Amino acid sequence: MLGQFTQKKRQGVLEHSLPHLNHTATTGMVSSIQPLNGSSVKHQALLSGIDSLFVTAGGATEPSAWFLEQTEIWDEYSKSYEYGEEYICIDIGGQWFQLYPYGSNPYKYQLRNAEIGFIKLWSPHKWSSGIQSKQLIHLQLCSKYIHSHSITQLNELVKSICSHFVVDTSALQILISRIDLHTDITNGSQMLSHEEIENTITRCRTKSAYYNDKEVPFEDIEVEQLKSLLNDHQDYNKVVGKLITPDMVSRLVRLIEEQTTNGAKNIISKNEIETAYFGKLGSNIWGKVYNKTKEVQFKNDTDTPLLWSQQGWNGTDTIVRVEFSLKRKFLKELDNGDYVSLEEFINSIDKVWNYLTSCWLRFVEQKNINNSTWSKVSPFWIVVQNSFKSVSNTIIRKKNYQGKINQLWKQGIGCLKQMVSLGMKTNEDTSFFLSTSQAVESVLNLSYNSGEYFKRRQILGIA
Repeated sequence: MLGQFTQKKRQGVLEHSLPHLNHTATTGMVSSIQPLNGSSVKHQALLSGIDSLFVTAGGATEPSAWFLEQTEIWDEYSKSYEYGEEYICIDIGGQWFQLYPYGSNPYKYQLRNAEIGFIKLWSPHKWSSGIQSKQLIHLQLCSKYIHSHSITQLNELVKSICSHFVVDTSALQILISRIDLHTDITNGSQMLSHEEIENTITRCRTKSAYYNDKEVPFEDIEVEQLKSLLNDHQDYNKVVGKLITPDMVSRLVRLIEEQTTNGAKNIISKNEIETAYFGKLGSNIWGKVYNKTKEVQFKNDTDTPLLWSQQGWNGTDTIVRVEFSLKRKFLKELDNGDYVSLEEFINSIDKVWNYLTSCWLRFVEQKNINNSTWSKVSPFWIVVQNSFKSVSNTIIRKKNYQGKINQLWKQGIGCLKQMVSLGMKTNEDTSFFLSTSQAVESVLNLSYNSGEYFKRRQILGIA
């Protein structure tokens, strides 16, 4: 009873600590703000979804007959392959995949299709060793393939790929290793300002920003001309062949006006923010906000602007992408790990997004130092929050005790080893070791039966 009361109390505190947000808008929501200069900036969500997906699939099922037949050919190819040769292609369900002549531990086979993604397969000769870990198949789907299907189709797409390698796909558990969620928001004529990036409330420990340098370029010949002028000791405009052009003067003035100093160091002047990271890149969870329009131009990506145009993009507005990268370890902390399963994640993607944009990261109009929950969410972020389907439930991220458990284990096992070393009568004595092992097991079982663990969990506040 006390445990139930404690759990409800913890949920209530979390729910009341969240800002009161409006979740009734849809993906096409439009919001506008009135800046100080009087111009109106409209925000619209153009494209939201999954950008990267890494999953493992495994379970109590046997390798398919086709897979067993193919492995004989693949093994022979691996043995005869010579460095520099082109990889052979394998027809899998009407799609061609390149077969790599080498594996990637613990997977023996690797196949790649640039339009679909990467497939790694467990050796069928050691199939039973991978059943328990549920990672017989590892899939990495590319963003182009993901965007060509609806989110609700992804689980069946993964099963369709796996069906070529296993007998029964219904026995497979498809678990997420990493998944990236994103939304693209219009932001008028420019990227978010430095002030907007700073007015953020986040649970991550790391935040960094990258900017575009406002570079003042000079040609090599111009630099040489300027250097040589220092040695002429006469009116520069009377020096034959060393005329300072108006364009060069303009750049010199810019260099002088835009240069900033900090103590004895020169700092390159910055202009517009290009990317801001929240959290450490490659960690269990991190996010970034960046100028997607510039990236599209740099990569000569024509597919993404086409998708934007279909949703009403005018072709000129700057598009800001908000993206979160989630790994399995982080997903295990949400609602008892319910969203590690790809199917459950897809069914609850709105709840996950709500947690990320309401609890983990928020853009606010002005940070309230005394109580951050009172800070009003910015109009830009309201559109971000409503990029996915509206939600009614709140995600609770469980505290991760793994580090503490590992520490206690090392301390406890170290004390037991020290005790056994002192208790042994000779170097070859095993009786004390065995009796200690039995005593530990007996005490742990007795503690469970007596309810001691439950009492300790009550004290810890996790019962």
